[in-house]
Amino acid sequence: MGTHERIIEPGTGPLSGSVRVPGSKSLSNRAVILAALARGTSTLEGILRSDDIDSLLVGLEQLGLGIDRREGGVCIEGGGGMLPGRPGRVTTINCGHGGTPARFLLAAACLSADVVVIDGSDRLRQRPMAEGVELLRAMGATIVSDHGSDRLPLRVESCGLRGGRFRVGSTASSQYISALMLIAPFLDEGIELEFDGPPTSAAYIRLTARELESWGAGVELQDHAGELELVRVRPGMIASRSRCIEPDASSAAYWAVAAAINPGSRIRLLGLQPDDVQPDAGVFNAIVKAGAAVESTDDGCIVHGPRTVRGWSTLDASDMPDGAVSLAIMAACAVTTSTITGLSTLRVKESDRIGAIQCELERCGAEVHATDQSLRISPIPTPLLSTEAPDVLVRTYDDHRMAMAFSILGLRRGGIRIEDPECVNKSYPGFYMDLEALQA
Repeated sequence: MGTHERIIEPGTGPLSGSVRVPGSKSLSNRAVILAALARGTSTLEGILRSDDIDSLLVGLEQLGLGIDRREGGVCIEGGGGMLPGRPGRVTTINCGHGGTPARFLLAAACLSADVVVIDGSDRLRQRPMAEGVELLRAMGATIVSDHGSDRLPLRVESCGLRGGRFRVGSTASSQYISALMLIAPFLDEGIELEFDGPPTSAAYIRLTARELESWGAGVELQDHAGELELVRVRPGMIASRSRCIEPDASSAAYWAVAAAINPGSRIRLLGLQPDDVQPDAGVFNAIVKAGAAVESTDDGCIVHGPRTVRGWSTLDASDMPDGAVSLAIMAACAVTTSTITGLSTLRVKESDRIGAIQCELERCGAEVHATDQSLRISPIPTPLLSTEAPDVLVRTYDDHRMAMAFSILGLRRGGIRIEDPECVNKSYPGFYMDLEALQA
C-alpha cells in the first residue's frame, strides 16, 4: 500500500457502536459569517474544525477580526456590520478547496475597507462563481476578474453595498443566494430576492433563513404552489450570541448507510434526530424506504440494518445533493435497480460527482447510467459483495465525499483501496478513527 492509499477491511459481522459526528459544515459556515458581522463577541460551541472552516476563519482573521480558538469551539469578535480594514490595503485570502468559504467571503469582503483578493486551489478556480459575482455587482460591488471569466482569483474593490429588490434567475448553486442573505441585515435596505423559477437547492436557502432568524434577523419567505418564490431579509444590526452547532447530517449519512448495507448492524448517532432541519437529514427517510429502520432516542437516533436493502424505483434527492453521494453507495448494494434524480448541482462540486460516482461504481462492479441530473444504478453482483472481491483502487478526485462514500462501500465489498484518504479533512478529519471504532 502506498503512503496515499488506505485499505478498507470489510466487516466480518454487523457493525455496532456509537458515533458523534462533528458539527454541521453548513451551519458552521453560516454561523461564522454572522458572528463576524454581529456586534460584540460570539461563542460558537461544537463548530466543525476542518479544512473548510479553518480557511474561513483564517480569511476573517486576515481581514482584521479577532478569533480565539479554544477546545470545543471559537470566540469571534464581530465587526458590527463591517469587517475591519484599511483603505488601499490588499488582502489575499486562499480558500483552498472550499467553495462555500469562497462564496461567503466574496460577499462579506464587500463590507471591508480592504481590497480583497479571493483565491483557491486549481479545482476551486474551475468552479462557477460568475452568478454570485453578477448578483453582487447588481448590488453595487466592484469585483474585478483579471482573466475575464469571473472565476477565481477575484478582486473585490468596493466597501459597502446597497440593498433593495432583485430578480434572480436559475443559479448553479444556492450558496450565492445564502451569501447575499447573510450580509443582508447589514445593508441599509436589507434585501429582497424574487425568483424567476424554483431556485436551486431551496432547502439550503431555507436553512440560511432559519439560521438568520436564530440570530434575531427579520426574514420572510414566500412560497407559491409549494416552491420558494421570494426571500426578504430586513435590515437591522445583529447582536452577538452563544451558539451550539448541531452535528452534521451530511457526515452522519455515511454511518446511516453503513448500517443499512451491512445486515444486522446497529449504529447509534449521538445528538442527531432524523427530523433535523439540515437538508441531508432526508437520507434517514430514504434509507427507511429502502428497508432500514431508524429509531429516535433521547440522545439521537439508532439505525438498524435490514437483511437486504431494496432499491428505489425513483428517488428525488434535489433537497439533499450531498446526501445523494452516500445514497448512491446504498443503491449499489441493493437488490433492485435505483434511479436517483435531482442531482444537477453535483457536476460542479469539489469534483464532477456524477461522473466520478459512475466511473468508480462501475469499476467496483455496478452498472451505472448517468445524465446531467440523475444516476441509474444497477447493484453490484452478490459474488462481489464479499471479502474475495478483486482489488480496486478508488480514485477520490480530491473530493472528501468520494473518499467517505467508497470507504463505506469497502465495509461491504472487499478489495477497496482509497486513494488520498486525507482529503476527508475538508469536512470530517476524524472519519477514519470513527470507522475503525465501528469495525472494532
